[in-house]
Amino acid sequence: MKSFKPKFNLPQLNNNQLLKLIPLGGVGDVTKNMYVYEYGGDIIIIDCGVGFPDEAMPGVDLVIPDISYLRDKKEKIRAILITHGHEDHIGGLPYIWPELQVPIYTQRLTAGFIRAKFTEHNLPQNKIFEVKIDQKLDLGAFKVSFYQVSHSVPDSMGIVIRIPQGLIIHQADFKIDWTPVSGQVTDVGTVARLGSEGVLLLLIDCLRVEKPGFNKSEKSIEDSFAKASLETAGKLLITMTSSNVSRMQQAINVAAKLGRKVSVVGRSFENNFQVARDLGYLHVPPAVMVAPDTISSFAGNKLLILIAGSQGQQGSSLVRAANEQHKQVKLKRGDGVVFSADPIPSTESAQNALIDSLSRLGVNVYYSAVSSDLHVSGHAALEELRLMVNLVKPKFLFPIGGTFRHMEAFSKMAQEMGYDRKQILEGEDGDILEVRKDVVKMVGRVDVQNVYVDGLGVGDIGHIVLRDRQKLSEEGVVVAVVTIEQHSGKIDNVDIISRGFVYEEIAKDILEDAKKTVERSLSEHIHKTADWRFIRKMIEDSLGNYFYQMTERRPLILPVVVEV
Repeated sequence: MKSFKPKFNLPQLNNNQLLKLIPLGGVGDVTKNMYVYEYGGDIIIIDCGVGFPDEAMPGVDLVIPDISYLRDKKEKIRAILITHGHEDHIGGLPYIWPELQVPIYTQRLTAGFIRAKFTEHNLPQNKIFEVKIDQKLDLGAFKVSFYQVSHSVPDSMGIVIRIPQGLIIHQADFKIDWTPVSGQVTDVGTVARLGSEGVLLLLIDCLRVEKPGFNKSEKSIEDSFAKASLETAGKLLITMTSSNVSRMQQAINVAAKLGRKVSVVGRSFENNFQVARDLGYLHVPPAVMVAPDTISSFAGNKLLILIAGSQGQQGSSLVRAANEQHKQVKLKRGDGVVFSADPIPSTESAQNALIDSLSRLGVNVYYSAVSSDLHVSGHAALEELRLMVNLVKPKFLFPIGGTFRHMEAFSKMAQEMGYDRKQILEGEDGDILEVRKDVVKMVGRVDVQNVYVDGLGVGDIGHIVLRDRQKLSEEGVVVAVVTIEQHSGKIDNVDIISRGFVYEEIAKDILEDAKKTVERSLSEHIHKTADWRFIRKMIEDSLGNYFYQMTERRPLILPVVVEV
């Protein structure tokens, strides 16, 4: 393991300085978690995740946090600390870290996932450092320690931050599971000891606050996989979050017991599976695994396939298989697909559409709406949250990792436990929290926007581009090609081409009248100006008004002016 001793001088701590806490993602939003802690001349960052596009973001692959606030403060950043290995906590690193290039500290499995991502993006790995759960870090003004928690991926942890004002706990995704597959039980003893010290502020995952009681143990999933395997005469496909190593292990256990071979399909799945296996987090019996390109040589009832695409992501292996476009995975009646992951708030419709596509093929689909024992949440339910709050006993609470409805439900829970509403902070991305010894409050905002990743482009897709894409998908496009004589300024020809707006063969009259509309609008001005931007704007406005009057639609209009 690499040495992680920070190479910087520790500043003199000033009790009069204030801590600023700024969420750049993850508050009011389930994904793209990223939190900035700033104290004097030092900054630490916790998590660096991605979000996933919804229907209003056509063509977008990923959404990452906006780090504009950090760009002139790079020299202050001492480290990025990662709580666990899910995409909404590590997926932004390949896009954001190259600009920051600061040390990354996390536990062993998460570090392995990050190294795999950096390899894929041709990034250096010399600043990825592994920490053990009982180690402590001095990061400028911040004294940092860790404790183990249960979650749906091993090596998940809470982070303890000590500053002169007091003790802060950053508790991202967790649950209270006394029999986790990984054996990593939430360390309630350490949490209780921290509570007895006195905790100023607790940031805590609130995503499943609406679920009453306690979650089932992760171990209960294995029986559900076995039941589905016994009921399925053909191939059994199981899809889940690609970093859910504990669930991968249970699927392997079932396959080994019931005589099925296991194949892993999908790049994200393959990468994480290999990392977890290499690091000893997956235990695979001999001769169980088979390569994806050998699937066709096995009888269906002898196959269990772990496949990527649980959220219905466009282009994922399961989506391609459902649309009969996957080279290795061919589905037919008698096969089964288990969704061992509930949709995140932005992907419900995509997952539902995928389930419909699979059902159309005659595949037996297992999902939460028809069977409640296929997925156990990795996020604390109501009683688990109450237990954690009672153990920590913080002065102030800040629910994170959920939507606004989850934060409001958490606030009601805390008030029932005796907290005053002023002690419960409900913010959103970009809010600035000022942390003093006896008070934590919102004092302002920094401007944050979604940053979109589209293919190789990062941040070059803005709201205007998304608006145009949305208009294209809903109303279509009209291209108006206007040919103008260079010397005389006379209109030589007007051609109107539409796609996705009106069917040209049926709407010939509308398009012919549109040409005349353009000619009329330009006839009064074409000799008076050589400003082609003005001419294009006139074309756009006249056609926009005409088409709305005739059809009550607003297609995207692209004027093209050609000089001859």
